[in-house]
Amino acid sequence: MNISFNLKSLERLSALKHSGLLDRAGREQFGVLTDHVRTMLGVPAAIVSIVDENRQVFAGHCGLPEPWASQGETPMTHSFCQHVVEANDILIVHDANAHELVRDNHAIGDLGVVAYLGVPVRLPSGDIAGALAAIDTEPHDWSDRDVACLRSLARVVEREIAVVASEFRYRSFFEEMQEGYYVASAVRDTKGVLVDVVFEEVNPAFERITGFKEAEVVGTSLSNLVPEALNDMIPAYDHVLRTGELLEHSNAVSTLGGRWFENRIRRLDQNRVASLVTEVTARKRAELALRESEAYWRGLFEQMAEGFILGSVVRDKNGAVVDWRYKEVNRAWGDLVGIPAQHATGQTLRELFPGIEEEWISDIAEVVQSGKPIMFVREIGAIGRWYEGHVQPVGGDDFVIIFLEVTARLGMEAEIRNREKELQTVVESMPVGVLLAEAPSGRIVMQNRRLAELLGHDALGAQSTAEYAMFTAWHADGSPVRPEEYPLAMITSGKAGGHYLEMRYRRPDGSDIWIAADGAAVRDTDGKLTGAVVAVTDISHRKAEEEMQSVINREMSHRLKNTLAMVQAIAMQTLKPVVDREPVKALEKRLHALSSAHDILFDKYWHTAPIKSLVASSLQRLVPSERLETSGPDIQIGPKGALSLSLVLHELATNALKYGALSNDVGRVMLDWTVVGSDAHPVFTLKWEETGGPPVREPSQKGFGSKLIQMGLIGTGGVETSYQPTGFMVVMTAGLSQIQHTE
Repeated sequence: MNISFNLKSLERLSALKHSGLLDRAGREQFGVLTDHVRTMLGVPAAIVSIVDENRQVFAGHCGLPEPWASQGETPMTHSFCQHVVEANDILIVHDANAHELVRDNHAIGDLGVVAYLGVPVRLPSGDIAGALAAIDTEPHDWSDRDVACLRSLARVVEREIAVVASEFRYRSFFEEMQEGYYVASAVRDTKGVLVDVVFEEVNPAFERITGFKEAEVVGTSLSNLVPEALNDMIPAYDHVLRTGELLEHSNAVSTLGGRWFENRIRRLDQNRVASLVTEVTARKRAELALRESEAYWRGLFEQMAEGFILGSVVRDKNGAVVDWRYKEVNRAWGDLVGIPAQHATGQTLRELFPGIEEEWISDIAEVVQSGKPIMFVREIGAIGRWYEGHVQPVGGDDFVIIFLEVTARLGMEAEIRNREKELQTVVESMPVGVLLAEAPSGRIVMQNRRLAELLGHDALGAQSTAEYAMFTAWHADGSPVRPEEYPLAMITSGKAGGHYLEMRYRRPDGSDIWIAADGAAVRDTDGKLTGAVVAVTDISHRKAEEEMQSVINREMSHRLKNTLAMVQAIAMQTLKPVVDREPVKALEKRLHALSSAHDILFDKYWHTAPIKSLVASSLQRLVPSERLETSGPDIQIGPKGALSLSLVLHELATNALKYGALSNDVGRVMLDWTVVGSDAHPVFTLKWEETGGPPVREPSQKGFGSKLIQMGLIGTGGVETSYQPTGFMVVMTAGLSQIQHTE
C-alpha cells in the first residue's frame, strides 16, 4: 500500500473524522447517486468511497457482492480508490489484470472489479475525502463522455457531503450538550386551545438529567410522561407560543423524587417549542433552606463561642483609613473583650479602646483595599488580652472578624517552649549519645553533643535510611553493618518497635570504638509511628573486659579438659583389669558429657549457659538430628544445673540407644521443657518421651545411670517415669531458681 503524506496528514484525517462520513458504513447515504452512475455509464456497480488511513468506507454503493455490501467497507488491500486519493486525480483502469498499479489488488478476485473509473470527491474544507467510482466486472473502454458524466455527478456528491458534514456537526453539538434539550409540538383542542405537547426529539443529556430514556419520551405527550407537570407547564408553553418571548420556568416533579428542573423555553414556530433543561434541585433546596433557617442562624450567631464583628472602615477627607466602626457584634464579642455587646454598635475602635495599637487599624485597611483575608494573633495592650482570628472583606468598606481569646493558650505555649529548652539542656548534658529520626524516611533530625563526640562527626547529614551508609561499623562476627540494620532504620521502617545493636564503629580519624545503640519507637497520641530515638553508649571498656575474660576462660577450659583427661586416663588405667568393659565405657562417656557442659559454661564466663546450646551439645553425638524433636524457651541454666542436665540427658540418650526408641531405625525422641507457675516461684519441667521403639518394660535391676535419672535435676528428686507400650517417658521438675543458681 502506497498512501501519500496528504492521506496521512493530521489536518485531512481530522477533517474526515469530524465529517461524520466514516460513521455511515452500509447506510446507503448516497445510494440514489450511485444508481445514477450505474444507469448513465451502463455498469453493474458504483460506489462513493471515503478513504481514511487503513480502510475505505462506502458512504453509498450499489451492485457490490456480499459480504462487502453488508459490511459497507473494505481494507486497503481491496481498494482502487486509495490511488485516486494518493494522486489527487482521476484513475482510469480498462483492465485491472493488465494495469501495473492495481493488478495485485484483492478487489479483483474478491469483489470482481475488472474495470474502474474513479474521480476525487472533496470535503467542504477542500481536503480530498475519497472517490466516486464506476465498476465493471469485465474489461471496459471508458469514453470521454463517461469521464465527464462522472465528474459532473462528483460535484453533486460533494454538495451532499457538505450537507452531511453540516448535519453531523450540529448533531454532535446537540448530543454533546451538557444541558438537556428537547423539541415539542403543540396539541390543541377543537377551539385551538393548547392542552398538551408531544415530544419530538431529545438529546442524551435529557436522559441523564431526568432519567427518561429517549425511546420513552419521543412521540409521548407530557400528560402521559409526567401528568403532574401538565397544569404547571402548559401556561408557560402557551405564553411562549403566543408572544415569542424566551421564558425561564422552574418546577418540582414529585414522581422524580421531588427534584427541581429549570426550563428555558423558546418558540421555533407557531406550534413548536424548544427548551434547555437543567436540574436545579440543589439550588432550590438551598434557597428554601436559607429562607426557613434564617431565624435559626440568627440564634446560632448569638450562641457562637467565637466573637463576631461586622465593621466598616472610617476614612479621613483624603480617603485614608484612620479608624473603623462596629456595625454589629454578637454576644460572645462582649464576653471576650469584657464590654457589653450592646455598647459596641455605632462606636469606633478608638472610642472603645483609646490608645489601641495601630496594627489593629492598618491591617483592616489592607484587607479592605486588597480584598484578601488575613489571619492575626495580636494583643490589645489596654486590657492585656491576646486574640487569634481572621479578617474577611465583604465588599466596599465592610469586613467581618471572627476571633477567640488565646491569652491562656499562648501562655501554655510559652511554658512548653521553656520546657523544651530545659529538655534540650538535659539531653545535651546526658553522658550518652542521643539521636532522633523521623519516620518513615529515617531522616536524622536531632543529635546531642555527646553523640558527635562518640562518633567523631556530625550525623545530621543523613537525610534518609539509605544515607546511613555514611556510618562505618561491623558486627561482632566481623560482617559490615548494612544501612537497614541500624536501630534507627529498623524502627522508622516499621520492622521493629525497638532494637538493640552492639557494633565496632570506625571514626573519621581511623580509630575504632565499641558502641551499643538502643532504640525505641516514637508514636503520636493515635499510636501512629512518627519517629525513633536511639541512645548510644561507649562499651569499649566492657568489650575489653569480655575479651580478657574470654582469654581466661579458654585457659581454664584448657586446664579443666587436661584435668578431666588425666582423670579419665587414671580411671582407665585403674579399671584396666576389669573384665566387664561396659561400666568402663559408661564412665568414659559420662566424663565426656561433663566436658561438653563445661565448654558451654566457659562460653558464658561460667555464670550461665543457654539450655538450647546445652541440649544440642549433650545429644549431638548420640541422637541423629532427624530423629530428635526439641521445643521450649531458651532460658539460662546455672553451673550446677548445667552439669546435672548434661549427665541426665547423656544417660537418657544412652538408654534409648541400648534399649529404647533409638535402638531401631524408626524410633524418635521428643524433648520439651516449660516454665510455669507464679512469678515468685516458677517451676522448670523437662519431659523426655520416646516413640516408635521396641516394647519397653521397667528394669528389674537399676544401675548407676538409672539411679542418676531417679535423682532428677540437681538431685531434687522430682521425677516421674512411665514404661508405656508406646515408649519410655520421664518428666522431671525443679524450681527454676534452683537450676539457674550461679553459686
